[in-house]
Amino acid sequence: MIDNICLKIPRYGNDEIIERLQDRWWKDNRTYSGYLQNMKVFVCPDCIIICGSLAKYFKDENIVELTFSQVKEAIKKLENDAGISFESAIIKMIECGMSIITKEQPAEYMKLFGYPARYTRHEYATITGVETVTYSTSTGAYQFSMYNKILEVQKKKKQSIPPVFNGVNILRLEYKIVRRRGIQYKFKRDLTAYDLLDFNVYQQLQNLFIEAYQAIPKFGWQCNIETKEKVTPKIFDELIAEHYRQTFPKEYLHFLKILKESGALTEKNLERIRAANRAREKKYKAVESSHLIRELDDIVLSMVQWNAENDT
Repeated sequence: MIDNICLKIPRYGNDEIIERLQDRWWKDNRTYSGYLQNMKVFVCPDCIIICGSLAKYFKDENIVELTFSQVKEAIKKLENDAGISFESAIIKMIECGMSIITKEQPAEYMKLFGYPARYTRHEYATITGVETVTYSTSTGAYQFSMYNKILEVQKKKKQSIPPVFNGVNILRLEYKIVRRRGIQYKFKRDLTAYDLLDFNVYQQLQNLFIEAYQAIPKFGWQCNIETKEKVTPKIFDELIAEHYRQTFPKEYLHFLKILKESGALTEKNLERIRAANRAREKKYKAVESSHLIRELDDIVLSMVQWNAENDT
């Protein structure tokens, strides 16, 4: 699952990497940039930055996920190609990705992903439908993205599509810890490149991926019902409100925006409405959920479970 990474390495004693760079460019005798295959390298006065897709570096494409053993091989290969030790290579950013073959077009699944409490939802859509959805926290430390992988490959034209994926729909899911302090918060310490050789760290990254995926509410329920109480007129009104919110999420948010801009809805009452929505998400359960979300949930969980049991 591990794909894009960004490493920061002290420069002192590591200038050997400069001679190994492809397409080397230098601003002065202290600052250089270049590549190790697809991995972008910046040699600064006090540090060396290496960023890029580990999967593309190791096997020229990132549609098929790297196994844990392949991650270990890729790190060792990159270290050898760079000619410097990665023992002190601090991970500044790391991304876990998963490519899923879906029955329908990816846009049909992406439009069912809702609005979690701690993330802001950003959507890019064209006349043909949603192409990319990205969730980011207010600090910018964490992101969860989904997009049509086939469209991305066709537009960038930088990698080939493995034969097993020819002619199918591919939804790409990615969880990214964007900042070093985000990694420190999740792991209670810095991570180095050598930590990616530890299966426990690999499993924890998988767990963070699943937690982020499951934290996003999914729409498309056919109906909801209260799990403990009998349906009274008051509960019926709540069911109708919740049904509308889940069926028409954009229209619902637009309605709240209009009320707030008109002055009819205060910030305090808006937060009370949001709190009530979060409570209803826990209070009600789906009697019949979207078959697309059920399909996606089954694939995501089965792939992670398979990795946990076989990818040692």
